Amino acid sequence: MEKIKNGSISKLFLGYLIPSVTGTLSIGILIFIDTVFIGRGIGSLGLVALNTVIPAYTLYSSTGMLLGIGGATAASVDAGRGDYEGRNRIFTHSVILALLLGCIYIVAQTMFLDEISYFLGARGKAIPMTQDYLGILSKFTLFYLVPHCLNAFIRNDGNPQVSMMGMVLCGIVNIILDYIFIFQMNWGMKGAALATGIAQMSYTAVLLTHFRSKKNSLRFQRSKFEILVIQRIIKVGLPSFINEMSFGAVVFAFNYVFLRMGGDTAVAAYSIILNINILLYLLFLGISQASQPLFSVNYGGGLHGRVLETLKLSTLISGLLGATTIMVTLMYTKQIIGIFIKDNVELMRITGEGMPLFFSASVFMGLNIILSTFYQSIESSAVSSFITTMRSCVLMVVGLVFLPKFAGIKGVWMTPLFAEGIAFFLSLFFLKRYFDKNKSSFEKPVSGMPVYNK
Repeated sequence: MEKIKNGSISKLFLGYLIPSVTGTLSIGILIFIDTVFIGRGIGSLGLVALNTVIPAYTLYSSTGMLLGIGGATAASVDAGRGDYEGRNRIFTHSVILALLLGCIYIVAQTMFLDEISYFLGARGKAIPMTQDYLGILSKFTLFYLVPHCLNAFIRNDGNPQVSMMGMVLCGIVNIILDYIFIFQMNWGMKGAALATGIAQMSYTAVLLTHFRSKKNSLRFQRSKFEILVIQRIIKVGLPSFINEMSFGAVVFAFNYVFLRMGGDTAVAAYSIILNINILLYLLFLGISQASQPLFSVNYGGGLHGRVLETLKLSTLISGLLGATTIMVTLMYTKQIIGIFIKDNVELMRITGEGMPLFFSASVFMGLNIILSTFYQSIESSAVSSFITTMRSCVLMVVGLVFLPKFAGIKGVWMTPLFAEGIAFFLSLFFLKRYFDKNKSSFEKPVSGMPVYNK
């Protein structure tokens, strides 16, 4: 922790950035390859089924991030203050809650598989494929939820490399098993889900090696559950939970609108674009995860100038990545689509029309993710939750309701730009307010906490 307080911000950030982005990118590639295998090996109905199940994925990840990022951020603030016992108490609570909730999810999904599939939007010929995928996926719930929780703690414990190695192995295993189960054994959607579940098990196994390494300083504590500790974890992690759950809800809403306006072909087109967007989102998430320990520990130590330096660096990198994404999707639209599908002219046309419009929001998306992480890392949960809710849910729904009335299906594709753009200007308003209240703190490092913590 002392190194984070005293070392070069750019070197520290780079040290976290490379393993963090490599790790999240490997998970993005996992999803990307999954989509390619399903699109080419099963067809457009397989893409529809995969897109239908995505909200279930988000339930696992959002719960894991609620406990992991919420717990790890609060724990890092305590460590910055020198309270290592408090850090370990938070760690213990987070892991136990992850295990309990994971078991509850498994039981609920097993008992109500048909009802959940229908609720998620499975209809017609896509119903059996959706049930095949979700039925297998639900058995591996713990191996989605627990790694999301552990990853944040391990990264903040000074071992981002093990997270990177786990995610890379997960991607490799998934690619190999996808090929075997889908193309060689013809197991269809069940094979795709099984490959992904086994890959997540390998990721979890690698993460657990941290607790036998010399870098580990985390300890489980034998103590009763403390309501105040749980409340703090949930309060700090709530923005991440809202962001992930809103993503699932928005996917559900987009599926509904596309199904109504363009049928299964439009939903399949959205599935392709969405899974590329998940890859981009995970890259931005990797950048934000690299900045989070620097934000939290320096904030906890009262080193506000270092917090500002981290913010400048992370927003610069995110902005450049977003601008590059816009240029690439404009210049290579047909080539990107060709990776996923073949001999489906209508699907290629709809996807080609939507891709440049959808990814025009990339710059705003990246900056919003960094700013939300900034507020969350300094325990300004109310601001972070507000921005996250607006960008990932409220403004998306508003856009879906009104933009199609003026621009048809193009309005649906433009909804992310509408939501992310407005949310960015809201973020800037709160950022200016934050700096105005703490101007002296950023001009000269002082001890104690910033005044603004609402």
